[in-house]
Amino acid sequence: MPGVAAEVIASSIDDQADAIRLAQLIQTDQGLASHVLRIVNSPALRAAMEIVALRQAIARLGMNRIREIAIAASLSNALFASATYADEANRAWQLALGASLWSKEIARVCRKNTEIAYLCGLLHNVGAPVVLNAIGAASPVRLSPRDVAGLLAEFEVRAGALLAEEWRLPSAVAATIRYVDDFRGASEHVDVVAVVRCAVRFARSMLDGELNANALSGFDAIDHLNLYPEDVAALIGAGESIRTAMQAMSA
Repeated sequence: MPGVAAEVIASSIDDQADAIRLAQLIQTDQGLASHVLRIVNSPALRAAMEIVALRQAIARLGMNRIREIAIAASLSNALFASATYADEANRAWQLALGASLWSKEIARVCRKNTEIAYLCGLLHNVGAPVVLNAIGAASPVRLSPRDVAGLLAEFEVRAGALLAEEWRLPSAVAATIRYVDDFRGASEHVDVVAVVRCAVRFARSMLDGELNANALSGFDAIDHLNLYPEDVAALIGAGESIRTAMQAMSA
């Protein structure tokens, strides 16, 4: 697990976690601390005055928001920075980031746990950068997009599942990695995996410029979550704020 991400993730499911401990955790990795402050001071989130300390950032944006930013920043730096397949890695990262933010919105509408939904959304495709980095290390010749897509389709889920086991990620995250394309197999985690599957659909549609009711109608996860047309319309209306948040977290 890169940097202090493991401890930050653990704090996200710890009811006893507090802001002081979160600030201390992030500060143990100066690169991460600088990254978090850069995001907090980005144009999308900038306050009237520059934020220069993590405790100040937590006071302004809240502990949960800073924790989300810290986890995303840590994973982005450590896993998704693939030089050989930068375009594919960036697409995978944008999908992960979009899915995490949409998962929170959808979980809120469905009255589910937004913190675990965010984490599951962010890590649902964590196997992708592992595969991309392995391809780059194994072959000096750049493969065709079709071949890369084929290798991702074959190995991404298995790589992600192994990583979830190695990192001892929460069981809901491991279930999401395995079953995001078949949420009904996720046993006790079926609802959160359905939330993430729905979020991935929203994120893909948004990235492709096709976020509208027609692109989302009749989707299996939407039906499972019992989201009505007015719920979907309200979620689509949150698209601009999610784009802004993605821009800020990509700073």
